[in-house]
Amino acid sequence: MHFLTVLYSRAMGLLSRIMLKFISLSSPLIYSGAGSYATLCSAIARFGHKKVLVVTDKMLVELGLVGQVVAELEKQGIQTEIYDAVLPDPDFSQVENGIKHCLQHSCDAVLAIGGGSSLDAAKVIAICSGSDQTPRDILGYFSVSSRGFPIYCIPTTAGTGSEATMVSVITDAEARTKCFIVDPKLVPNAVALDPSLMTGLPPAITAATGMDALTHAIESSLSREASDDTQTKALTAVGMIFGNLETAVKDGSNLEAREAMAVASFYAGAAFTITNVGYVHGLAHQLGAICHLPHGLANALFLPHILEFYIDKAAPQMARIAKAAGVGSDSDSDAQRARALVDAVRQLEANIGIPQYADALKPEMVEELVDRALHESHGLYGYPVPKYMRRAECEEIVRRLLPA
Repeated sequence: MHFLTVLYSRAMGLLSRIMLKFISLSSPLIYSGAGSYATLCSAIARFGHKKVLVVTDKMLVELGLVGQVVAELEKQGIQTEIYDAVLPDPDFSQVENGIKHCLQHSCDAVLAIGGGSSLDAAKVIAICSGSDQTPRDILGYFSVSSRGFPIYCIPTTAGTGSEATMVSVITDAEARTKCFIVDPKLVPNAVALDPSLMTGLPPAITAATGMDALTHAIESSLSREASDDTQTKALTAVGMIFGNLETAVKDGSNLEAREAMAVASFYAGAAFTITNVGYVHGLAHQLGAICHLPHGLANALFLPHILEFYIDKAAPQMARIAKAAGVGSDSDSDAQRARALVDAVRQLEANIGIPQYADALKPEMVEELVDRALHESHGLYGYPVPKYMRRAECEEIVRRLLPA
């Protein structure tokens, strides 16, 4: 049965790879540096938009970050309408209400301000507001028939990489599952990577989102679909994250570290949107949905365990990642350097306050979590992982996260 599962996964993965070869993936226009949000606002005005729907969350409105951007848009002669009902792990009702808001106020573009939840929701709102499609119509791979309204992004966290990807994740609240929309039309038109909007991010969120970006970069580099281009982006992101995440967590006002993390997150997103991810995400998505953990934290909890699982089959690839991270020595064997990478990830997590266990995880949740994780990872499009996992191996890894 395990052999048939692996064979099926590989066949479906091949099908998705063939489809990707015939699809052109654009890259957003990028503005970077302190104050780049204002440059993006000027660009939006030059593109001729009259009224922009700003998709965000209430916290960013209260902090004044949204008002800062809205004031700049209005200075450029653009009317704005704010939709601030996005919550972590946005569900279909939040997205559908955003579409209604956009249409009721006759907006002609969408600007996302916030973390991955706001960006993911905004991308779907833009697609569906500017077309006759509903969010459920476009679930899965390559189901978007029309580009919809232009989408612009100002990420306020450095982690999800959604500003660079053709992916949105929407939660089905009733089924407690995360639904994926993957299509090149979801890639934003332009983004601003502005560290000045990230300086107030709390250390715990900086840490979790930074580990999300690191997971994207590492899983992209380990993917069987990696190319020279995606490897360059992924390994560059690894080096920048190892060099700057701890500083960003401990000194949130450090603009240099913040900008480096924002750029690294973008690079990691641009890499994994081509290569896909792996078991860390397959497990983290389920842990997040079942236990309501932030996605970046869930990734961080699983990352060292999955890397340890890969060592016997992916030591050369892991050694290359370790080198990019500045870990180990060129005189080490691949296996030694791969082990050093696992140790370095654990040390980084300890330094930035990532816990070792998931307090909300209960023994009775393990079986369902494993079922869902393997279904996602081995399903229709099967993640292109370097080593396939049996159910018993997956269950053992999940049990390591149970609180002592």
